[in-house]
Amino acid sequence: MEILLIIFLLLLAGLVLFLLYIILKWIVAKKVRIIVAASLFLIAVVGFTINYLFFTKMEFIQSKVYPNLYLVKHPIKDRDSLNSIIKSKVIEIIDKNLINNKKVYSENTAEAPYATLAFYTYSKNSKLSVFQDYGTAYFIEYEEDLGGMIVEDLNMYQTQKLATYNIKAYKTNTTRYYSTLTYYKDAYPVKTDTINNNILIKN
Repeated sequence: MEILLIIFLLLLAGLVLFLLYIILKWIVAKKVRIIVAASLFLIAVVGFTINYLFFTKMEFIQSKVYPNLYLVKHPIKDRDSLNSIIKSKVIEIIDKNLINNKKVYSENTAEAPYATLAFYTYSKNSKLSVFQDYGTAYFIEYEEDLGGMIVEDLNMYQTQKLATYNIKAYKTNTTRYYSTLTYYKDAYPVKTDTINNNILIKN
């Protein structure tokens, strides 16, 4: 089945390239067509650039199946600023859960899925592609698929991990906890912030 899909995609790619060749051949046949095509291409590039720079905003998308997973769509390039925004988001999530539940949890629960949080860059590839993974967007609607024809495991996207938040117990006092926010770049931790260093877990 997978071989047939690959053959179909190759044939489709060949057809698309052939059509592009026909169109380009038709355009270069006359100077006026070349000017019009170049103008349209330039307008499209300028329009896309303006839209991306001034109208595309960064947003956090919470997974519907993993409430503690957040995907960052259109993240800003400055990592210090991005880390600061993620930290503010974590504090917002914690404060919201504390208001709703009036209780601190040391483990994720259905009522308060925030004892551990994970932030990844939003990415999405075509479902028709057999040469690359679908992307982190898969985990907004679906759970990890470890046994299918095409495997989707969040661990496959470690280079897109931005940060993780954890509530941890003190070794000397298991009734007291502290929370840390670790930032990542290219799958490696680069910095850790302590958000709250003395949390009392209420049972």
